[in-house]
Amino acid sequence: MFFRTIVTISIISFILTCLLIFGDSPSFRNTPIQKLRNQLLNVLRQLNQFYSYLDQKTNGQLIFILGWLIPLGYLAVVTVCFYQFWIKTFPIIESTTSTLSYYYIILSMFVIYLSTVIAMFSDPGSINATSLKTYPYEPNQLIFFNNNLCSTCKIVKPARSKHCSVCNKCYLLYDHHCIWINNCIGYYNYKWFLLYLVVNINMLGYGFIVCFKAINLQLTNYTLSGFWNLITRTNDTNKITGIFIILCIIFVIIVIIFTALHLRYIYLGVTTNELDKWGEIEYLIDLNLLYKVSPPINNQMFVEKASVRSKTLSEETVYISLKDETILIKNVNIADYNIIPVESVISDIDNEYDKGFWNNLKDRIFV
Repeated sequence: MFFRTIVTISIISFILTCLLIFGDSPSFRNTPIQKLRNQLLNVLRQLNQFYSYLDQKTNGQLIFILGWLIPLGYLAVVTVCFYQFWIKTFPIIESTTSTLSYYYIILSMFVIYLSTVIAMFSDPGSINATSLKTYPYEPNQLIFFNNNLCSTCKIVKPARSKHCSVCNKCYLLYDHHCIWINNCIGYYNYKWFLLYLVVNINMLGYGFIVCFKAINLQLTNYTLSGFWNLITRTNDTNKITGIFIILCIIFVIIVIIFTALHLRYIYLGVTTNELDKWGEIEYLIDLNLLYKVSPPINNQMFVEKASVRSKTLSEETVYISLKDETILIKNVNIADYNIIPVESVISDIDNEYDKGFWNNLKDRIFV
């Protein structure tokens, strides 16, 4: 029963993760897959609202407790798995394990703890007096704007920064808040986050190889049914080793996919946070609402088309600021500007922060 429960939970986790990551891709637009993803996101939003309500009732203590519950729980589960591996699985392969493989197993376990602790307690990039010089504001003024004040911290937000509602602090080159390490990922610790992902891939991938070797030594029927019978109907050692194999193969795929996504973001010259912002820009383009204006207004080269009611209650087309939605162009002054519709993010807009994959990678790691 316990074995089947672990397998079921692992498979469901894998499906839900893939749904959240890929369910909103263009190929799934207006399909049951996207609708299912939206329903899942709606459930998560409701849970978040309930969580926020409880957090208010506990004067902010709930967010502190739950924040550390996940990474500490992760380390506890890893520790239990390592212990079970040494007393159950390793004795099966001990006689066939080389000295190099033995020390590589120990090293793989050690770096899991090391990378997790470093990622948990590393500084994402706290904002100070020199932070404004870290990244220049883009000339386009499209997703980051000059003199943009954080309503919570009451400080000017540097380009590519964001306020984290969980940590209640603004961070440089904000990527996302990672619940697995209870820390934000930003300018200074993105390299430790990538290390955390890589060592988890190594642990899960190599763990799968080692555990499969332990089962393979006992197989007489080299079929899927023979494998399943061995790990479910023989002894506890094989059941535990079988659980390790299933967990490793499922979660190594998830971590590889997640790592590949971040490598793609590096290739595009964006962060996870900026990807959402570019998604909003693409949405405006799809609705034919984004326009390029010349000469720029208050250093803003792009405006959004909107409709407002005039004093006579008639509809009037105006062009508003992307920064604060103030009206920049009305019918009375529209002749003073050249307004051109933006048709494509790729051909009509330059990402000022994209320096090419290798330069982007060095920019994120060697800081």
